[in-house]
Amino acid sequence: AAGRRLTLYIRAEAKGNRETAFRYARENSVSVFYWIERDCGYAISSADLSKEELLHIATLVYKQLEP
Repeated sequence: AAGRRLTLYIRAEAKGNRETAFRYARENSVSVFYWIERDCGYAISSADLSKEELLHIATLVYKQLEP
């Protein structure tokens, strides 16, 4: 993935949510997968990766962050 960029956003104090579900959005050339779990919101975005690549990375991040 040389030269490709992605950004992971984490925000504390998000509204709690019992159900974790990935959501997908795209605006202009930027794609984002986001979800809320417990008291944090997470988003992974990129203009350089496909939807499938971004979902794969979001899944890996989710697994790494779960307690």
